[in-house]
Amino acid sequence: AIVETRFASRLITGSVTWYENALVLHYAPISLIGNSISTAAFPRLTDRLAQGRVDLFRKEFVMVLRTMIWIALPVVVVSFFARAYLARIIFARSSSEIAMIFGFLCVAIFFRIIYTIISRYFYAHKDTKTPLYVSLFVIALNIYLAYTLSQPTAYGVAGLAIAQSIVALTEVMILVVIMIRRDRKLFTRDFLQAVTRMVAITGFTAVATYITIQYFPLLQSDIGSVLVAKLIIIAAVTFTVHTAMSYIFDMPEAKTVVRKAKNMALAVIKV
Repeated sequence: AIVETRFASRLITGSVTWYENALVLHYAPISLIGNSISTAAFPRLTDRLAQGRVDLFRKEFVMVLRTMIWIALPVVVVSFFARAYLARIIFARSSSEIAMIFGFLCVAIFFRIIYTIISRYFYAHKDTKTPLYVSLFVIALNIYLAYTLSQPTAYGVAGLAIAQSIVALTEVMILVVIMIRRDRKLFTRDFLQAVTRMVAITGFTAVATYITIQYFPLLQSDIGSVLVAKLIIIAAVTFTVHTAMSYIFDMPEAKTVVRKAKNMALAVIKV
């Protein structure tokens, strides 16, 4: 963070503020989704290993990972397509610059959400050294990329965000390779097929989000309740289409959501 601030300070006036505000915005879904779910799942994972049930640990870890991927994908879609809305709501001044930087951070949002549960895989095995060593490597990589990509002749302040996304992807990929080498049975063909279907479903979700934004564009005069209402509509359409398409593709995550929604609706009707 110190190095990135130093690099941003040599760019045009306002770069440090824009970048820091975009970082704050990108940390929100990581904390709300990644940290909360992984923290809740961690005690159960450690209990499975304490019981010597590696098979149950493997099954429940993959289930949590699938759920987080399924939730993270529409969040990234909303974050990318509605980045200008989010920046305008939270930071009214210089929202266009913040939205631009935040768009490059969307890849980092996805992989850092996934990192929160992948790191717990190692912690559950009482291995804190591997994530530490990988983090030290990616910090060095981040400094190099940040310096290279943030040059005024390259991408400027957006280069810092690009470096963050590349580093987040690299860190997750390295840890996943280590996990596969340690446990060949962890990621089965069913898991890979499920992830492939999720990515395909996200394509439909992205199209639906893009069309919705065309009907509810961000205008220069949009402030307050009007701006919030448009963002809520865009997010609602995104998650509805994502859930509906997942249900059609027979994804268990969507079936769970639909079942919970039915139960809640029936409870309201009974009351």
